[in-house]
Amino acid sequence: MLEVGMEWAEVKEEKKREKTHRTGFRVWGRAASECGWMSNLRRSVGWSCVSLSSVRGGGAEGEDIAWVNVDLINPDPSEDDWVAVFSPAIFNSSTCSIENEEIQSPYLCSSPIKYKYANYSDSNYTATGRTSLKFQVINQREDFSIALFSGGLSNPKLVAVSNFISFANPKAPLYPRLAHGKSWNEMTVTWTSGYSIDEAVPFAEWGLKGETKMRTEQHVWYSYRIGHILSNGSYVWSKTYSFKSSPYPGQDSLQRVIIFGDMGKGEHAGSNEYSSKDPGALNSTDQLIKNLKNYDIVFHIGDIAYADGYITDWDQFLQQVEPIASTVPYMVARFV
Repeated sequence: MLEVGMEWAEVKEEKKREKTHRTGFRVWGRAASECGWMSNLRRSVGWSCVSLSSVRGGGAEGEDIAWVNVDLINPDPSEDDWVAVFSPAIFNSSTCSIENEEIQSPYLCSSPIKYKYANYSDSNYTATGRTSLKFQVINQREDFSIALFSGGLSNPKLVAVSNFISFANPKAPLYPRLAHGKSWNEMTVTWTSGYSIDEAVPFAEWGLKGETKMRTEQHVWYSYRIGHILSNGSYVWSKTYSFKSSPYPGQDSLQRVIIFGDMGKGEHAGSNEYSSKDPGALNSTDQLIKNLKNYDIVFHIGDIAYADGYITDWDQFLQQVEPIASTVPYMVARFV
């Protein structure tokens, strides 16, 4: 269960200040349809329900994806209104100069992770001023906020900001990546985490699938999970994954290899992603996941993620390929 406090804010451009009103209304991991509308005091913008509902994993153990449900009331709606997701939750909505020709609008000093037009799911939004939107977010070690803008992408003006929301454990170990070691019987696993070396010790637990005893065998399935030992002695775990070990040198076995290059990341959940350059990457990723049992190793020979200045692209790419990279060695290289 994820507790989310509710609030709404109106940004008054002429006074250069923000009015914020808070209520005691709280949501316990519920969908937006279960939330009641807040009163629209002084015709201000109202976020009746901004909730975070986990759809994969749970709590501090392996939580990596969630849905953000947004119900919006706007007394002054227009067709060019748009709603964006920001992380960290505190962001700079000022307009910044364009650094290079690859920068895409909106030209905000803090880039949104993703956005949708307010009328995306309800064509009557401009008449009623009410709409419901749904965003899929991934654990990126920071909190989130939802913002309403007017003026379209070319002339964005901040109208309102939601309450801040976050995963139960933003620092949880996520997105493991396997790689072959220097020897045939070595497997390396790396992962993403918000814990520093000073506050937690990283480690991996592994063993033959279905057994608790740890021993090494060739060409068999192992289960594993990654985690951290915190300074207070407690453990933080990922969910459990599995991989098949390599055959020993000279063993008569069929090894199936996938080799490709130039794959970025895409958006599965219907949002517009900022600086999204490779939506076709989803086709390749989906096919690789679908045929995961039909190959033993992947060679991704650059380019990777196309994260041109946006660190969130790396998180999204690693989450996208996690079903592959956590199961078979995902070997990367670059063109020379």
